[in-house]
Amino acid sequence: MAGEQGNRLIIEHEEVIGVDYSADGLTGLVGVGARFVRCRFDGLWFQYVALGSGMELSQYVECSFDGAVLTGTAGYSRFIGCTFRNAEIRDLTADYLELVECVFTGRIQSTTFWGAPPPGSAERFTSNLAFLAKQGRAEPPGYRALALRESNKFHGNDFSGVDLVGVDFRYGIDLTRQRLPAGSDYLYLEDADAALHRALALLVDRPADDLTARVERSLRRMLDREISTGQRQLLFREVDYSNKGVLKPPARLMFDLLREAAGPLP
Repeated sequence: MAGEQGNRLIIEHEEVIGVDYSADGLTGLVGVGARFVRCRFDGLWFQYVALGSGMELSQYVECSFDGAVLTGTAGYSRFIGCTFRNAEIRDLTADYLELVECVFTGRIQSTTFWGAPPPGSAERFTSNLAFLAKQGRAEPPGYRALALRESNKFHGNDFSGVDLVGVDFRYGIDLTRQRLPAGSDYLYLEDADAALHRALALLVDRPADDLTARVERSLRRMLDREISTGQRQLLFREVDYSNKGVLKPPARLMFDLLREAAGPLP
């Protein structure tokens, strides 16, 4: 079923092929068990999207969001071979988002990508089933597999031309299977576990002052929050730790230690 509410496009349980929405002035997009193939959403300013709403998967195959602005929730959505050239993605909730061989330029801001569903997913699933039961509704087909899956598909994506600001890759996203941005303010750790431990070892020779203690806490927090939950590579950017373009002393020391610990970039 397809429909529009105001300037919001809603597609439910339908396959849409080759439609160009670029001139429609859409400000919202909702997919519920939808499949878009070779559709264009170029230049649209989406005030809110629910790309994979409901309890079923929506897919976007070879679609273009070039020049678009997106914010909202990804839900249960999978993008395959899509382009986001000169696009802006910000504040996107992407717990179950899957990206395969997509191309990004422009900017991604304040967004976390997940290699597996984040903490609380099982509890959310149980809560949703209880809600459905109260309404006398059965568990939707396929919902259990979506909600309780062990990993999200995330590979072959090109981020090399995008500006990442406040972006995290967590829970086992293999960054060796993505193209990443480069630059003097980015720091890539291919073996993050080893680099973090080497950085901690480098702290031993420093004075036991407040600065050293703060950096040590930060490094150990990364080991606990990132490495212990399956993230093997890490990508940092100085701007995320800066205030008006200036790194505070703890951040400066942390970056210096990690660069030394990482050695030459691959």
